[in-house]
Amino acid sequence: MLHVNLENARSKEQEAVMSKIIDDGVCPFCSQHLEKYHKEPILKEGTYWIITRNQWPYKGAKNHLLAISKLHINTLDELPPEAGAELISLFQDMWRELKIVGGTIAMRMGNDDRYASSVRHLHAHLIEPDFESSTYPEEGIEFRVSKKAK
Repeated sequence: MLHVNLENARSKEQEAVMSKIIDDGVCPFCSQHLEKYHKEPILKEGTYWIITRNQWPYKGAKNHLLAISKLHINTLDELPPEAGAELISLFQDMWRELKIVGGTIAMRMGNDDRYASSVRHLHAHLIEPDFESSTYPEEGIEFRVSKKAK
């Protein structure tokens, strides 16, 4: 089983790392492999989640954090209910520490052939836009939710 979807890579660098992950046949978000493929430090860690910066943040993001499930799962129905409370608590900690004033929380899950995820492992994004940046996209930050059904 492939743990990444190259079709959803957003840069050549990301595509190269994902190709290596495919060759190695591992899940890059599982804790025993995370450090090899993800070069950003772990900012917070709980029982169920690891918080880190996105290695390939979306264009126009001031802060783009990832919450990666410590469980190798891909859907919400596999997640223990208490993990949801911990996720919010960890994001609240980061909100305060980074002095975030607004943004978006989004979660990738399920069949990545339809839902635009690059990694088949439950993860959530906390994205704060940088409206002052000269590279902020006119149309805003794009977070693709899905793509056409095959």
